[in-house]
Amino acid sequence: MWHDTYLEAVLRPDYEYARAHLLPHLFDALSAHAWMLEVQGVAGAGRALELLRELRQRPFPAYDPSIEDVFFTLDRQLSERDKQAAGALRTALSRNDLDMTIYRLSARARLMRAILRLMTLRLTLLDLAGREKETLIVAYTHHQPAQPTTLAHYLCGLENVLSRDVERLFSALDRLNLSPMGAVALGGTSFPIDRALTAELLAFGRPIENTYDAVSTSDWQVEVAGAVTTAATTLSRAVHDLLFWASRGLLSLADGLVQGSSVMPQKRNPVALEHARTKLSKAIGAAGSIVLSAHNVPFGDINDPGPDMQPPLHTMWQEFGEAVDLLTVTLLSPTINRQQWREEASGGEAAVTELADALARSGQGGFREAHAAVKALLSRLHGEGRSLSQVQQTDLEAVGVALPEAVWRAALDPANFVARRTTYGGPAPETISGHLTFARQRLEADSQRHDGASARFAAARAALEGRSSESAEPTKGNSV
Repeated sequence: MWHDTYLEAVLRPDYEYARAHLLPHLFDALSAHAWMLEVQGVAGAGRALELLRELRQRPFPAYDPSIEDVFFTLDRQLSERDKQAAGALRTALSRNDLDMTIYRLSARARLMRAILRLMTLRLTLLDLAGREKETLIVAYTHHQPAQPTTLAHYLCGLENVLSRDVERLFSALDRLNLSPMGAVALGGTSFPIDRALTAELLAFGRPIENTYDAVSTSDWQVEVAGAVTTAATTLSRAVHDLLFWASRGLLSLADGLVQGSSVMPQKRNPVALEHARTKLSKAIGAAGSIVLSAHNVPFGDINDPGPDMQPPLHTMWQEFGEAVDLLTVTLLSPTINRQQWREEASGGEAAVTELADALARSGQGGFREAHAAVKALLSRLHGEGRSLSQVQQTDLEAVGVALPEAVWRAALDPANFVARRTTYGGPAPETISGHLTFARQRLEADSQRHDGASARFAAARAALEGRSSESAEPTKGNSV
């Protein structure tokens, strides 16, 4: 009998976690194994498949301290109904390869949901960018006002990064979506199994080529933790900016995403963004614990990167997904204070780069000389306690700048600053329009890729459950 402390600290939590989150994948993996064994002519395997399809529709037993885990609970249920079928299912099967298969199936489903959430956020960003192509903002570098751009330019930049995050997750999916089934304890089996067929039935890309690797590796878990960390880090920076803008009244959230104060009637606290920030931090923390659980442990079947890693993986996916959802609803319909943003852009010094550009284009020296002349102009104004908006023709002449008034005033107009920047990737509205077309096409391609993979995974489960015509006639694959 297990020690009470071990029961309460390990076995009960593992059972309850598996019962809550892993059962569909347990049934999928065992059903694929039974189907393969039936094709290979193992007596009782077909009956085991029938019983698995029946049992997965019934409530799963609650925790019983006399039974070690969900596998042995299910094994007992099968044995009570048909001992031959239960025995057949145990052919060429270990909890080692079974568990690693279940964990990969679970992570595959979670990863697909994360990709879908990120694509939804990307669509939200592009829709908002399409409405804000001419909304001037002041971009900051090193925490100081830098240059005018547009809110659309910022949003498209963020979507650009998230498109790479989606690509990273798709790439991780390729290496995650490999089948450990048939590796058994680690050395394979002397039974004539067909690992390729089992992989096909579970919609895996292929069997893992080495059976020791199949039950020992944790690289795919560390990889997805890294991909989530990368995306969460980028999103946390966006949250920082959104909160900064909200604190200055440049942006405000919809009513259902803010909280008031019990004392101050005027308060509209953007709490949805604060919660998103916390969730991103917790996702990164959980990802770190995944790396540490896989670090400095034997390369073999052990608990550290196995059952013990599943709760932090669960936390990582949940916190990350909820943070993305909060950001998505935040950006669906924020109130943008376009006038205040324009006044900030017009009243500061963000557009002076264009004045230096205009001076350099006039043929009165290169950009280095133009840069120095504009810097001297700003020094003169600061020394007299005046702002750039108060500049006069005589100020420019005093520092050796000879430009027609219409030219230098146009150069200091932030809207003109943006309009002139038509370089590929720049903020000019027509350039942003082209980028939005490209970005939507890229998002559509990602969506089709996601839909195709989702359809394959759903079809595999339907067949294993006996809900599709494909489940009627299993065919023999190529032995591996």
